[in-house]
Amino acid sequence: MKDAQDKIIYVGKAKNLHQRVRSYFQKNTQHSKKVLRMVFNIANLEIIQVDTELDALLLECNYIQKYHPLYNRQMNFSLRYNYVTITQEGIYLTEEATANSLGPFRLYKRLPEIIRLLSELYQLPWINHITMLSLTKQLPDMQLIPLEQRLQEINQFFTGENASYRAWMLQRIHSLSEAMHFELAQALVADLEILDYFFNHTQAINHFIHQKEIIFSLPIQNQRKHYQISYGQIIHTKILPENELFIPISQYATPIKLTKTILDPLWILFSYIKKTSKEEVPL
Repeated sequence: MKDAQDKIIYVGKAKNLHQRVRSYFQKNTQHSKKVLRMVFNIANLEIIQVDTELDALLLECNYIQKYHPLYNRQMNFSLRYNYVTITQEGIYLTEEATANSLGPFRLYKRLPEIIRLLSELYQLPWINHITMLSLTKQLPDMQLIPLEQRLQEINQFFTGENASYRAWMLQRIHSLSEAMHFELAQALVADLEILDYFFNHTQAINHFIHQKEIIFSLPIQNQRKHYQISYGQIIHTKILPENELFIPISQYATPIKLTKTILDPLWILFSYIKKTSKEEVPL
């Protein structure tokens, strides 16, 4: 959707475009003020037909990241994704990559909370004295572990390589429950769910981009569109009749370095394959 200056103000997708577009222009008391403003500013529509829903998702993402339409929210915040740098003086968030940074991470709104949880869990030096007294009662053995090793475990959390944080969190929860601090223990259970979600999300992306080849297909009427994926990138597609064998190309992609703009297309591709493929994408 474009305004009078031919600027893209919204990018959307639909299996039934006629119905989707008509819904914007019909009188509807359920329309938000945002939708009403958008419709008022529409001067032109451009339609691009693609083969599959996956193609539409990826093209939509590409256009949103390229043009940053005013009325798109989802996938319009990739520039806000953060990197994490871990040092013996602190754990820092940065907008740009540095020599020792990890990431970037899509779940940028969760990062400050996750850093706080990990700093407390591993009893890092910058935790205030009062909090530290409570933490050492819950995990008395943590201070016996060298600081460098604790920081290494945190590093491996952010790379999706080591889930040792779970055992430590469960020990804290058990300690609080034994002391009959049930509300505090329940709060830690919720914190563990936050850490688990972030870790699993990170691990899934990292595993996906290290797979040399994934092949899957989607139906198109009496045909199928076949996709050949290498290291998180679509390297070859072909539409064939249902009974015709797809032959992959022998050339593979090279492993990619994660950037802010790559993360959303990667997650779309990974999620779609996992949702639709008979052979589940390994986690």
